[in-house]
Amino acid sequence: MAISGHVILLKKSIKEWNRWREDYRNIQPDLEGADLHDTDLRNADLKKAIFDGANLKGANLQGADLGKAFFIDADLKGANLNETDCRGVKFQGTKFRGCTFKKANLRKVDFSDLDLREVDFSEADLRKTNMRNSNLQEARFFKSDLRDTLLYEANLEAAYLSSALMQGTDLQFANLNQAVLRYSMNLTPDQIQSAKIDRKTKVPHYLEIHWDSENDFRCEEKESL
Repeated sequence: MAISGHVILLKKSIKEWNRWREDYRNIQPDLEGADLHDTDLRNADLKKAIFDGANLKGANLQGADLGKAFFIDADLKGANLNETDCRGVKFQGTKFRGCTFKKANLRKVDFSDLDLREVDFSEADLRKTNMRNSNLQEARFFKSDLRDTLLYEANLEAAYLSSALMQGTDLQFANLNQAVLRYSMNLTPDQIQSAKIDRKTKVPHYLEIHWDSENDFRCEEKESL
């Protein structure tokens, strides 16, 4: 269970909380199971904090430092995690639906096997992030950095990946039905060929799809005029 003094201080004043973190660097904040729904936690120093089982539904964490924090079985639905530093964060059984990670640092974070439907990752740094087998239906990746991101067997149905950087992105067996990949950069025919698409999938202008049958297709680079 959370240490009540930690919860009280965090809710009282972020300025005082950050000063306390600076003065007592050796103390790991214990916020396990805390009710922090709709709480304003902008720019809070939450490095290595324990949020396991916490209710953070609708909380505003914009700009917070969440490095190496624990969110096992936490509820982050509808939370604002824009511009957060999430490197080394532990997510497991976490509820994310409808939350936002715009411009967040998510490098090498493990999002595998999680429900990430409708999550907004626009302009986030997702380099080498593990999203294997995750449900990313209708997620937004506008201008996201997806270089070397693992999306193996992920469900990206109706996801928005326009203008994303996709060099080395692993799309093997990913579901790209109805996904929007217009203006995405450094995407290759082999990457598309390794995934599942349908006739509503929108690929970048430099690639073209040739349908050989209802389900079989070939992806090729478009010839320059």
